[in-house]
Amino acid sequence: MKDRIPPDAHLFPASPGQERLWFLDRMNATASRAYTLALRLDLKGALEHTTLQAALNRVMERHEALRTALRQVDGRLTQVVVPGITAGLPLVDLTDTAADDECRRRELDRLLGQETRRPWNLAQPPLLRCLLARLADDHHVLLLTVHHAVCDGLSLQIVLRDLLQAYTQGGLDPDTEPLQFADYVVWNSGAPDDDGTPDPQWAARRRRARDHWTDTLTGAPHILELPTDRRRPALQSHAGARVPVRLAPAYADRLRDWSAAHGVTPFTALLTAYVVVLSRTSGCDDLLVGLPVAGRGHPDLSGTVGYLANTCPLRADLRTDPTLGDLSRTLYTTLTGVLDHADLPFGELVDLLAPPRMPERNPLFQVLFGLQQDVRRSWDLPGLHVDVTDADCGSARVDLSLFLFEDRSGAFEGFLEYATALFEHSTAERFADQLHRVLNQLLRDADVPVSAVDLTGVGGDTTARIDGGPLEQPWPLVWPRIVEIAGRHPDAEAVRDERRALDYTTLLARVETAAARLHRAGAGAGDRVAVCVERDADTVVALLACWRLRAVYVPLDPAAPPPRRAMILDQAAPAVVVATDPATVPDAHRARTLPAAALAPDPARPPARPSPAAARAAVASAPLPAGGARPPDTAYLMFTSGSTGRPKGVAVSHASLTSFLHALTGRIELGPGDRWLALTTTAFDISLLELLGPLVTGATVVVAPASAQRGAVELADRLSAAGITVAQATPAVWRLALSAGWQPRQGFTLLSGGEALPPDLADALARTPADVHNLYGPTETTIWSCAATVRPGEPVTIGHPLPGTRVLVADAALRPVPAGVCGELLIGGPGVATGYLGDPRRTAARFVPDPDRTGERLYRTGDLVRVRPDGLIEFVGRADDQVKVRGHRIELGEIEAALHALPGIRHAAATVLDPRGAARIAAFLVADGDALDAPDAATALRGRLAQVLPAAYLPTELYALDAVPLNPNGKVDRRALPGSGRRLDGGHERVAPSTGAERAVARLWCELLGLPEVGIHDDFFGLGGHSMLAARLLQRIDDDLGTRVPVAEFFIEPTVARLARTVGQLHGDDTALHGPHGRTTQHTEPASPGQPAPADDWDFPAVRRTVPGQVPVHQEVVQ
Repeated sequence: MKDRIPPDAHLFPASPGQERLWFLDRMNATASRAYTLALRLDLKGALEHTTLQAALNRVMERHEALRTALRQVDGRLTQVVVPGITAGLPLVDLTDTAADDECRRRELDRLLGQETRRPWNLAQPPLLRCLLARLADDHHVLLLTVHHAVCDGLSLQIVLRDLLQAYTQGGLDPDTEPLQFADYVVWNSGAPDDDGTPDPQWAARRRRARDHWTDTLTGAPHILELPTDRRRPALQSHAGARVPVRLAPAYADRLRDWSAAHGVTPFTALLTAYVVVLSRTSGCDDLLVGLPVAGRGHPDLSGTVGYLANTCPLRADLRTDPTLGDLSRTLYTTLTGVLDHADLPFGELVDLLAPPRMPERNPLFQVLFGLQQDVRRSWDLPGLHVDVTDADCGSARVDLSLFLFEDRSGAFEGFLEYATALFEHSTAERFADQLHRVLNQLLRDADVPVSAVDLTGVGGDTTARIDGGPLEQPWPLVWPRIVEIAGRHPDAEAVRDERRALDYTTLLARVETAAARLHRAGAGAGDRVAVCVERDADTVVALLACWRLRAVYVPLDPAAPPPRRAMILDQAAPAVVVATDPATVPDAHRARTLPAAALAPDPARPPARPSPAAARAAVASAPLPAGGARPPDTAYLMFTSGSTGRPKGVAVSHASLTSFLHALTGRIELGPGDRWLALTTTAFDISLLELLGPLVTGATVVVAPASAQRGAVELADRLSAAGITVAQATPAVWRLALSAGWQPRQGFTLLSGGEALPPDLADALARTPADVHNLYGPTETTIWSCAATVRPGEPVTIGHPLPGTRVLVADAALRPVPAGVCGELLIGGPGVATGYLGDPRRTAARFVPDPDRTGERLYRTGDLVRVRPDGLIEFVGRADDQVKVRGHRIELGEIEAALHALPGIRHAAATVLDPRGAARIAAFLVADGDALDAPDAATALRGRLAQVLPAAYLPTELYALDAVPLNPNGKVDRRALPGSGRRLDGGHERVAPSTGAERAVARLWCELLGLPEVGIHDDFFGLGGHSMLAARLLQRIDDDLGTRVPVAEFFIEPTVARLARTVGQLHGDDTALHGPHGRTTQHTEPASPGQPAPADDWDFPAVRRTVPGQVPVHQEVVQ
């Protein structure tokens, strides 16, 4: 079999299930481990080894599948059935090698574990292996292992039954000759009649199934993000382990009674509990669970050995927050539909739905549930007692699977199988414990909504409450603190910009001058001062001048659209507006506007630098409001996106700001000698950390111009400038810096926040010499509330609360949830803001009483998180429509309000698309008439939106819809938006192949996909490709171009450009590549043990076989 297919071998088409398993084996060397089935037989008594071998031979002769291998023939995956081969029955004698029973047991476990983990070569039959171990003269253990490609769970029971019958009776009943799996495959593929047309009944059944699955799964999420203990590997690992699960007979009887009373089955009740655990731990209210089905609906299949089983996705929709009883009834109905259409092969379903191909996870679903037959059996044969148990192969096909069976005592028993690359054993145990808790509540009260199911243990679970610990000795408020620092470091550089540098003494003097002029302009204690200035040292002066007056600082972005600035000014009602260009201030506020230049000293009479003592004396004696700000006084008013379309102002006190600065600067050990590059717009609250953090610790703030973040090279140059030791930016900005080749020096402090830190970027940053911190926090709790140290290869989290901060993870009823369960994050402590300006109702809804601390409040972030077993907090997503893009917190409602205001738009929705971590906003529009039909419609719409929305809010993609999809609650179903509608700007332009390698690869694409042309950046699967076609493509690239491309690598970037780079790297000058290169397709040696040898030049005369229902079909046999 190593070089050629034997001349007497029979060839049959592979089944869709076999194609998928073969493809998984090609893509991932560990996949075969996950698709190994194994049974252990303990044989006690007098065992005849030769008789057992003869029985095994008879079983293999009876069932073709056990003599089958999988090979590519003529570019098609083929079952190769080889007559006359058998599996060996090696005997390992442990009676001499092990000293005692315990040693023999350990050695046996080692042998069995080694055997179940042995890889398979799917091209080399048989795909059945046997191992016999002798523990004593009257005690043997037989291990049967088989690959799932030729056998499923029920088939293995048939093999076991026939093996024991052949052993005891010396043969098998010829009158019960089973239908062979290869015949079933041809019949189930809609084999054509004699006139060449497919069987019409089969075709109609397939159409109904495809229609059902399309209707049922449209808009369903294809990814379920459970809380993992480790970062998901780039290629799915199939190593696994098990946690036992058992429901005692009496408990199982209660469950049966409950099921009967509610009109469902025990299977559905158990599935309900599993779904609730999955939903609550993941935070996903719409999810898919894989259900294995037997695939033996035809009576002729009862004795067939082969891979007949199929796996179907069941959609569990909890978006209406049903009760446990309602959910079980809904799942029962859904399950009926699944079983009625379960004959559509899973691989075909994946191709139909075309989810994104991700080598790191199973497509469509990542969890399984099954209620199976109990494989544990006992037989008393003549002179031999046989006990059969399931053998744990140490594998996991998906992230998490729950498999149960009903034993002879009436108990439900089984195991929770988990991927060890993702979960600790303790985490899987917690999942199992939560399953029991949900079942208890289901039996106790089926009217409890899913969101109210209590997953905590007896006495509650305190892991969802985390305290950041106390702050060290208190600081004075920010302005007095800076005055104090100036006294310690009077000559140290405080602020620097493009034009000048100010030491601490000069800074104090400049602030006094600016405060006096603001005072004369009408600003006083408690008044609001809007500051709309270009970024430079004067930005810091204007900010501190507000606080010198005990006024409230209100930052405005000069680059924001005028309508947005006008809305903020109307709400803030400032006493004074400071603007670089007063002409840009709306008319209603221009009379109160002070040019920014007026805050500076007279350039014609520059003041002499005062002595440090004089500067501090001036602060104390100036004719300005007496006394400093009080801790509860408002320090600043920061406007963020509002769901109604109007920005909302968040009032933050001096006490909150001071507490935060104390905590954060202490964490990063900021102090004299540090130089912080300030990059962020003042309209983003994190800018206050950049401008003030250095000043309250004696460091230097280097204010970069607004242009610093616009170009990678300029950004990298500024970060590399002499002396810069600290910088803060969003992940998008850090990615930009790395793209320019920037590398931080040893000891550089890198702060990332404002949006989720993608794992790949986290790894890239963590592998630099910098100290990398991932920060999290809403404006309403003062800039940042949590921080995590980022390390290479570790999961990205938001860490722990900062000192002085405490957090609570709670369910919809604000009850604490246990570790690992997804819940809303609530934040308490001195950083909690005062509330929303002029909006007491919104303030009351978001700032709620702290149940543990009388008189204190918690802020409801609307963010979903979970606490990991190590106590770190993992960010999951949003509970509402608020998103973060490029660091900006954005209410999709504000964008939608602007979209609805556009002429010709009847309905609109917005969402965030996030391919590979590059978040972007997409708008979906329903037009009145032909408003979206013009060629320049997208350009015109963007132009109008730019007049009312900040740049960060502008949709980068626009789509036309007939109607906006709605969920069962009548709300916009944002999950159904991606992939809907007609893109107005047509997407990216197709780039034609230009190099020899690109043209050679593109030619193969066109040939296999049946397309006249392809672009080098087109996605193979987006053009209609599927997994087996991808395998054929890679085989052709190997044959024609002499380049072997790993399947997993192709899945990561399935484009002509990527494949051409690989070809070009191997062959150097690729301009000559235009056809077969380096080898012919007529070779006979397989390239690797797992790669089938082709048989392109063979001739296959047809023979006739019979399939279920006596449908004659043509098969092929090698002569």
